[in-house]
Amino acid sequence: MSDAPNSGRCDDLDVVMVGAKSFPPVLGGIETHVYEIALRLARRGARVSVIVPRTPSRTRTENVNGVRVRPVFNIGTRYTLKLSMMPSIGAEIKRSRGLVHAHDATGGFVAAEATGDTGFVYTMHGVGFHPGDWPTPFRQGIQLLERTALRNARHVFCTDVLSARYASSQREQVEVLPNAVDVSLFGTREERPTQYVQGKFVFLFVGRLVKVKGVETLLDSISRIPESLRSNAQFVFVGDGPLRGEVVAAGRRIPQIRVVGTIPHDSILPYFAHADAFLLPSLSEGLPISLLEALAASLPCVASDVGGISSQIPGEVLRLVPPGDAEQLAKQMIELLSNPEGGKALGLAGKSYVEANFSWDRTVDRLVEVYRGVIASRRP
Repeated sequence: MSDAPNSGRCDDLDVVMVGAKSFPPVLGGIETHVYEIALRLARRGARVSVIVPRTPSRTRTENVNGVRVRPVFNIGTRYTLKLSMMPSIGAEIKRSRGLVHAHDATGGFVAAEATGDTGFVYTMHGVGFHPGDWPTPFRQGIQLLERTALRNARHVFCTDVLSARYASSQREQVEVLPNAVDVSLFGTREERPTQYVQGKFVFLFVGRLVKVKGVETLLDSISRIPESLRSNAQFVFVGDGPLRGEVVAAGRRIPQIRVVGTIPHDSILPYFAHADAFLLPSLSEGLPISLLEALAASLPCVASDVGGISSQIPGEVLRLVPPGDAEQLAKQMIELLSNPEGGKALGLAGKSYVEANFSWDRTVDRLVEVYRGVIASRRP
């Protein structure tokens, strides 16, 4: 079923979200997750606030589609952004009477200190301890903050089974509540992106251009495809990050590679709608929203067998390869180039599966139930 508006009102709820880096989102799993649930809560009558970093374009509190967006002080580098926000987040939480829902380790750590006995809700969006994503001191720090959040939250959600397994080592109560997708958005044919070459088979990658997303593996696999097949394809990278230079350099050697850069989430639909296949070569993941969106767009998907992917999406609706295995990834791309009709059948099966199993409105139904339970437990 599609994500139709839910009639269940929740005017009694006041919720403060922490953990997102933007609202509305640019590319980012946490950002999209917070955006989707915040909008739906607001539509049902809840008072929803989202605390985000202050940026040159967002310096004051504003209302975005019924959601109060509160920017706070930060030092904007990857390693200092969220750490520098912690004092301001704590102050905002203490000023608010709302129920706190934290979506990252720093926000969860601050919520544990700022809410005291009133409690908070925590969502763990994947295991963020991969050495390819964070250097050792930061990785250890994140793990410490995560443990504090997990042990002190009144209720813990995890977006995937692997995260839930880790969270269960820290506490008894853990619930898997996966990311979702609004399948109805992917039924229209938006105007074809200008970066897509007409007549080429478009392989789409969406994500940060960093080691943990398997960018180097993907570049290696592209180079392994015979030129006779590769000349019929295009490899489009949507996203940005420290490996952008490597991708651009690869594009000078292999002209079929194209770097688009960061796309706001509300502009990403045409890139899915006009692609022919989706690639997720990550070394570590939870259950990424980009994969659910690609499946919703009826794209055949090739993904690394990591995180909660294989435990939550059956192999019949996507192709799985070992993480870091450029040879196997290349074989799957060659198969899609050689048998596009088989790929279309795989894509249709994927769309049917996510339509039946991943709904934002069902996610919000469960959140409302838990929020009310936590609030009720505060009362004498």
